[in-house]
Amino acid sequence: MKHIHFIGICGVGTGAIAVMMQKLGWKVTGSDKGFWPPISIFLKKANIDFYPGWHPEKMGNPDVVVVGNFISLKNPEYLAAKKRKLNIKSYPEILAEHLIKKNSVVVVGTFGKTTITAFLAHAFKVANKKPGWFVGGLAKNLENGAEIGKSDWSIAEGDEYNTARWDMRPKFMLYRPTHLVLTAVNWDHLDIYPQEKLYNQAFENLIKIIPENGLIVAAKRKDTGKIDKLLAKSKTKIIRYGKNDLIKNSDGYGYKIISLNQNGFKFAVYRQNKILGKFETKLLGEHLVENLTAGIALAHYYGIKLKFLQKAVLSFGGVKRRLEIKSEVKKIKIIDDLAHSPSKARASLNALRLHFAKSKIFAIFEPNVGNRTISSKKLYANAFDTADFVLVPELSKTKTNEDQERRMEGEELAKTIRQKNKKPKEVLYIKNDDDLIDFLVTQVNANDVIVFLGSRGWRGMIEQIAKKIKDKK
Repeated sequence: MKHIHFIGICGVGTGAIAVMMQKLGWKVTGSDKGFWPPISIFLKKANIDFYPGWHPEKMGNPDVVVVGNFISLKNPEYLAAKKRKLNIKSYPEILAEHLIKKNSVVVVGTFGKTTITAFLAHAFKVANKKPGWFVGGLAKNLENGAEIGKSDWSIAEGDEYNTARWDMRPKFMLYRPTHLVLTAVNWDHLDIYPQEKLYNQAFENLIKIIPENGLIVAAKRKDTGKIDKLLAKSKTKIIRYGKNDLIKNSDGYGYKIISLNQNGFKFAVYRQNKILGKFETKLLGEHLVENLTAGIALAHYYGIKLKFLQKAVLSFGGVKRRLEIKSEVKKIKIIDDLAHSPSKARASLNALRLHFAKSKIFAIFEPNVGNRTISSKKLYANAFDTADFVLVPELSKTKTNEDQERRMEGEELAKTIRQKNKKPKEVLYIKNDDDLIDFLVTQVNANDVIVFLGSRGWRGMIEQIAKKIKDKK
């Protein structure tokens, strides 16, 4: 039995790939600096053998060592594997070798990737197309985030982040895409792309490798001028998706909202201004309707029948940490969302304001590393104007090299948001978690919304807030 060891197994993507490799008959082991739910529970259920900390002596003699892209090049296990001349690979290389098929659908863009990929995998499953897939999140309709499949179709989330510490290629360049879904090109990951032109270039290079007999399904919004320019030189078939008033004069799929409430949407999708069908979803946010339309466009173009698409939309449970309602206590909703950049925060807050027009919205925000750089300050303009209160908690510790740009700490981040957003009633930095919890508990009332925006864990704050509100007299 071949042995594969994962250094940094506790990522959502790496954990899913570990389970996939176990299903392929490999012995799988892994390590990480720590383990936490839900990934730790997921790995235990799959009987994956993993341990905390970096212990080269526990690695054994693996045939392949997979190194996560956040693992330091000074990591003891990586150095030991390199010294022993073991076969070291990144997880995109493993996906490219074992999962990517002849018909390779890759979903890319600044936001929406995980939801669209998960929906497409679900829709193809509902239609019994037996696809392979890779989703970089915990999708509620998929048993595992990585599945080989039994057809010549694969559907993969394509991240623009670097493949590994030693390989600066964007992950999506490894997946040999024949079909592309492109959601947005909004400058992000400033730690990897310090200049906007470098970010745009990554997508331009990707578009160039899509074959002429393939397909590009691309968003059409008022802010997609960059996408228009990137697509201008492509010889591949292009289909656009978005609001129907922007799509109706082109070869594309447009949506119209029929109705909405605090429990989701009813919407219609049109093809060349002729109605394709009506759909219903329990997900929140017009951007999620847009994401579903992207998936409907590609699936319908390749022959999946309307009845299967309608069933897939209605039964699609979304992805964990995408406007996920964690609890509702005394008519107060507490929501967790993976919005770790200003643009993602803006989209999520706008979505909530649409459904909760008269509610107070309290946003707790922690950006990822790239959106804590000094250069990223310009991206914060008006990103939080649909929130009533913005709270910055104690930020996770990060390490920087001498040649890296300085990063904002909590007080400076709060000041930046305060200066560039005029509508929130207050923007506060509250370093102590207990103080932040107490502030929320004393301020919220029935029908208000508390939303946690960011990719980090929240140190149990979500659960503590729910309990304290419940116990409040």
